[in-house]
Amino acid sequence: MIKAILFDLDGTLLYSDLELFTKHYFSMLREEFKKIGDADSLFKSLNIAVAKMMQNKGPKSNNDVFWEEFEKLVNKDRNIMEDFFNNFYMEKFPKLKDMVKARPNPYAKEVIEKAFDLGLKVVIATNAVFPLIAIRERLRWAEIDNFNYDLITSMEIMHACKPFPEYYKEILEKIGEKPEKTIMVGNDLQEDLSANFLGIITFLTKDGQILNEDKSKYTPDIIGKMEDLLDILPLLSK
Repeated sequence: MIKAILFDLDGTLLYSDLELFTKHYFSMLREEFKKIGDADSLFKSLNIAVAKMMQNKGPKSNNDVFWEEFEKLVNKDRNIMEDFFNNFYMEKFPKLKDMVKARPNPYAKEVIEKAFDLGLKVVIATNAVFPLIAIRERLRWAEIDNFNYDLITSMEIMHACKPFPEYYKEILEKIGEKPEKTIMVGNDLQEDLSANFLGIITFLTKDGQILNEDKSKYTPDIIGKMEDLLDILPLLSK
């Protein structure tokens, strides 16, 4: 009997062109960087800081690991740079929706509603490399931003990233649930299915693009489409 369900966001609940997202997101950031300094230097420093954050396993939060590295590299006041990024995510980031052809999985909202109706704890388990403001914006793109989630994994509150077991262990600790009572739903065989290392049940969605088929050492417990969860969840939660 499962008590909690974790959902990956990109490629699972939300569809978009990942190549276009990377292209336009970084292009937009570069343009904004020009307003405050050397865009190439700032962009290089950003990539270094993000790479360091993605290797984090605690005890510091992802947010602190990123900012300690980024602030050191750019030699700019953290408060000024935080304001810069907040403004970027409020004013520029929403424009990406149309650029990257973002659209919801047609069954995402219905499946999440079903999970809540069944009394499950519901977690948005997106990789914790973005601030909450950016994740909430992408939840709006997926038309699932109005739910009272038990947890949304953002860089501010998490102390590890996918695919490290520490990421999933922290989720379980935060929601107070056991791995065998939890199911992870995602489209990435490496990042999402690594939850299986802790004994979390894994569901591989085959609706969209399946990622990292050549890298993963994990095998999903269940393979199906998002709509299949409408029938599966009531059986698993009995």
